[in-house]
Amino acid sequence: MQIGQQQVLKILNSNFPFKIVDTPLGKAVEMTAREAFIFSAVTGAGYLDNPLYTFTPKGLLKLFYNAFDYKFVTGIFENVSLKNTPFLLSKAKSFLFNSQQKYVLPISFQSEIELQKKLEEYYNSVKIPEDYLILRIEASKTGNGMEPFMEYLVAEYFRRTGYIVETQIPLAHSLGSPDFAGYGLTETLNSLKEFNFLHGGFHIIELAMLRLELAVRSIDSDQQSTYIVGEAKTGTKYMSKQLNKYLDTGLFDMGFEIHPAKTEPSEKWHGLFTLDSHLKVKFIPSAEKYSCKATCSRENYSQWLNDYMKFYAIANLTNDELNHFYNDYYKKKITSQADIITFVCSLKMSDILKFIVALGE
Repeated sequence: MQIGQQQVLKILNSNFPFKIVDTPLGKAVEMTAREAFIFSAVTGAGYLDNPLYTFTPKGLLKLFYNAFDYKFVTGIFENVSLKNTPFLLSKAKSFLFNSQQKYVLPISFQSEIELQKKLEEYYNSVKIPEDYLILRIEASKTGNGMEPFMEYLVAEYFRRTGYIVETQIPLAHSLGSPDFAGYGLTETLNSLKEFNFLHGGFHIIELAMLRLELAVRSIDSDQQSTYIVGEAKTGTKYMSKQLNKYLDTGLFDMGFEIHPAKTEPSEKWHGLFTLDSHLKVKFIPSAEKYSCKATCSRENYSQWLNDYMKFYAIANLTNDELNHFYNDYYKKKITSQADIITFVCSLKMSDILKFIVALGE
């Protein structure tokens, strides 16, 4: 199955509460500004703010290189400063959240030259081009380069069942980065609920969007400490070797293959996330539990994950506010990454949420 323009529209409309609407640029999927930001961050769909270089937060919202480690990747933080947070991006690029609705426009193209011509035409055809997000469909590639779109589908599906979800997760250099993971983290979920933030499942980057008042949910999570992992492909259907690597860590309770056209998993211990003939999401759980020697500590991973969530939550602050928060505890300024890491790890999630709430009072 090739996922083209019409398929994208139908998939988003038939599986999630997104409407297909007519726009001056053709049919598009309508999303709120918040949902569009998440969609862009996962898929790389670019805001049409510039026809040559459409903006996407994809790749900008990273924290760490590896799990179990606290070494910053340039993204949310740069050296000792907060940099690419949703709040700071909203100040630098007001179009991200300055309108209620955005429009996802899938575009199929054979070459970059063809795409550039289309984008220039589209940019000059509407009054507010920044309200449109361009989802690239690379027709010259096997599978149309739609793996990030499949990652979004699986993340959105499991987010709506109560998981904390993430794509391209940090794990380890020797293992690679899983395309998807979902977590049931009771402590984090309960803290957020207590402060009336994010009831139920959410994309992990939404922890950094609390300040924007765009992320409140109303469906409680029933996922109790279950960790899942997935590997996505749209060309080849072979992904067993990589998926088994993730499962061999012992960190995940279930692993599954993600492919739009596959009909059954490769192994009995694999689940499968796919699309049926009507383009409806279909999830097939694994028939057996995977047996492994557990090369990593689940307990240590859970502790690291809880810290990981806190770093996203602290990203709601400005740099001045972060320094103020730090000074309240240590009576001095932040001078190194180690200062930030020690500070955030020492806090409870509720301490950070309380500080964020106080900023709005």
